[in-house]
Amino acid sequence: MEYTSIMVHLDTSPRALDRLEIAARLAVARHARLIGLFSGFMPDPAWFYLMEGAATYVDEDRQRRGDSRENVRRRFEAATRDLGVDTEWRAVEGDPLVMALREAREADLIVAGQYDPADPDSFVATQFLETIVLDSGRPVLVIPFAGKFTVPGARAMVAWNGGREATRALHDAMPLIAGGEAKVLCAQGAGARPDASLPGHAVAALANHGVRADIDYCQAGSDLAIGEMLLSRAADFGADLVVMGAYGRGRLRELVLGGVTRTLLDTMTVPVLMSH
Repeated sequence: MEYTSIMVHLDTSPRALDRLEIAARLAVARHARLIGLFSGFMPDPAWFYLMEGAATYVDEDRQRRGDSRENVRRRFEAATRDLGVDTEWRAVEGDPLVMALREAREADLIVAGQYDPADPDSFVATQFLETIVLDSGRPVLVIPFAGKFTVPGARAMVAWNGGREATRALHDAMPLIAGGEAKVLCAQGAGARPDASLPGHAVAALANHGVRADIDYCQAGSDLAIGEMLLSRAADFGADLVVMGAYGRGRLRELVLGGVTRTLLDTMTVPVLMSH
């Protein structure tokens, strides 16, 4: 498998251009098509009609958001003009989460950003990133809001519990980590399934793609403890990427995330590739 199309989520936050840079490098390295998907916060017009002069506020807000979107488009086009790969700009209309999901399912890989609670511009919709991870059906490379990162994958920390989600993430990540090094962290929480594949199976799959890997173990514990251990071991290994299955259930905007998934989304220190 190789990534032939990469979609990067863009909004008006400053960090959007950082993840565009990473997505562009990935696209060039793989001669992949690069799609810039703009999906930003869209207020409910009903809010405005609760105030005096609502029509004026609606028009001004629409103009301001349109100007911001056009600014991001110009920066996307300037950043991708000389890449030598096919590029496309898309901007969704309507509900930003619903429409982003519709577009995202086309891509082989989605590049998105961690929500930054200190930056209002990084808010698109309630549980936007979580929904993209759990409901798009595509692998999502999440870039932290803090730090500067190059193309990840040379040293990967692979979270492994032998289940379906972990297996999906491992194989979805192969184009990123092939030929590199990896540490397989066997993190079996309470209630492990009897059909869970052994960590040696993950090492064998990695070896088939030229990845030099060995196994590390951590004691069973709470989801929070495992999530913190995963980040700690990733730092010790010098990982530039964490690969893990994403766990959760629920419908659109009514999601309940697994504890390890929530811990990584909240406190990640390196890019994380998640699959569900």
